[in-house]
Amino acid sequence: MLKTQRIIWFLQHPQLYREFLRRIQVNIQLLFTSQPTEQNQEKAKAKRWCEEKSCDTQTAILKITNSPIPSSFNEKFLDEIKTATEITNNCPVKMGAAGNLEIIYQLTEYIQATRIIETGVAYGWSSFAFLLSLKNRSRAMLVSTDFPYFIKDSEKYVGCVVPKELKAMWTLISYPDRDAIPKAIKILPTIDLCHYDSDKSYAGRLWAYPQLWQVLRSGGIFISDDIDDNFGFRDFCNSIDQEPLIVKTWEASGVKYVGVLIKP
Repeated sequence: MLKTQRIIWFLQHPQLYREFLRRIQVNIQLLFTSQPTEQNQEKAKAKRWCEEKSCDTQTAILKITNSPIPSSFNEKFLDEIKTATEITNNCPVKMGAAGNLEIIYQLTEYIQATRIIETGVAYGWSSFAFLLSLKNRSRAMLVSTDFPYFIKDSEKYVGCVVPKELKAMWTLISYPDRDAIPKAIKILPTIDLCHYDSDKSYAGRLWAYPQLWQVLRSGGIFISDDIDDNFGFRDFCNSIDQEPLIVKTWEASGVKYVGVLIKP
């Protein structure tokens, strides 16, 4: 159930009351429909499915682009990454991990994307990687959506690693997925690439994935983080009859899996 701290936080944000009521409803449903043991078993099965199909980052990029990585993201932007790392280390609010920035940057470069929607920002590492690619193309835009952390003043630190000189190409929508994704799509009705890293619940994924897939152009790239949490990504792939590429990613918290689809 929602903790007291979160309830207080929601009450201090009237614009998010609708999301507050939705989460109460979801938590009540979970009490009657799913047990922790069942959830853990499902997650273990999803992780095994990912592991069986996975490959490493370099292999994934080679399969998609038919060429090896010319220079790694870390090598190319060594100074920028150093500065961003210092910002996160000094940030008073602790947020999510950086994710697979190599996949994000190299695939953005590969299709020369100019219109991108991402969900989930935190420190802004993925936004940072996208914008370092987009800065080389005219009229490029990244629209990011992010639901603030349940911490006082967390909003002002969202996207803190994004350099000021790149923010002209960036629009941040600070609302939950159910409100933010339609707003993002209104700004960018057609996109070249999307990156999903927000509501990780099964229901949340199966609501959001189709919205983003529908506006993704043919040949566009769909990326989703943490697909080993449940079978949301697998079931979405089955529903559109597409075989995904699954990338094994090493993070400080352990092994995670990123799903990639290319729209026919």
